[in-house]
Amino acid sequence: MANTAALLGNLLATNADINYYTQQSIYWNAKYEANSAKLEEQVKYEEKWQNAFDSAIDNTKSLTAGGITVGEGNKNEQIADAYAHAKVAKYDEELSLELADLDIEYDTMKSMYDTLLEELRAQQESEKTATSTAAQDTGLLQS
Repeated sequence: MANTAALLGNLLATNADINYYTQQSIYWNAKYEANSAKLEEQVKYEEKWQNAFDSAIDNTKSLTAGGITVGEGNKNEQIADAYAHAKVAKYDEELSLELADLDIEYDTMKSMYDTLLEELRAQQESEKTATSTAAQDTGLLQS
């Protein structure tokens, strides 16, 4: 009987851990998804910025954006950079790098909690079986 109580206590503790890790998994999944959306947006802006920069280098006609004018046949990268920033003002390189770092961190946390949940669920099944067996065993010798 004491064995059954101890096994039941372990099972209840595992269930509590599963509840906690499920909450953590949901939390990190939400952070990962929100960050991914922001990162995806910055990647699109980066592509537009790169296209604007490329069009400002060796352009065949005069380009103007946000008060920045790039002359025909431009080879100056500083002018091309200023033009690209004026054309795609929403692109923020530092933010993009920060979001990429957070993407890795959030993905790691999400994966860690998902792995812990898998392990705990396997442990839970084992504990359920052991508890059930102990509860059915009365400890009396059968003849």
